[in-house]
Amino acid sequence: METNGMAASNQNHDKAHDMAEEGLDKMVEGDTKQGEKLVEQAKKIDSAAVNEVAKEVEEDRKQAENFKK
Repeated sequence: METNGMAASNQNHDKAHDMAEEGLDKMVEGDTKQGEKLVEQAKKIDSAAVNEVAKEVEEDRKQAENFKK
């Protein structure tokens, strides 16, 4: 059973994760300034979520590299 604190923590984690992903999308679209702003905001909410997104991106990159071979 989750306590209110755990639920809030999970919500913050999810919010930061989504915000970091949105920031990366903005960067890919060419809006680097807005992308960096979103990632920085996400770090302030939950830096672990941002690290998680970075790991996911790296795994995706490695998987894409395997398709090239």
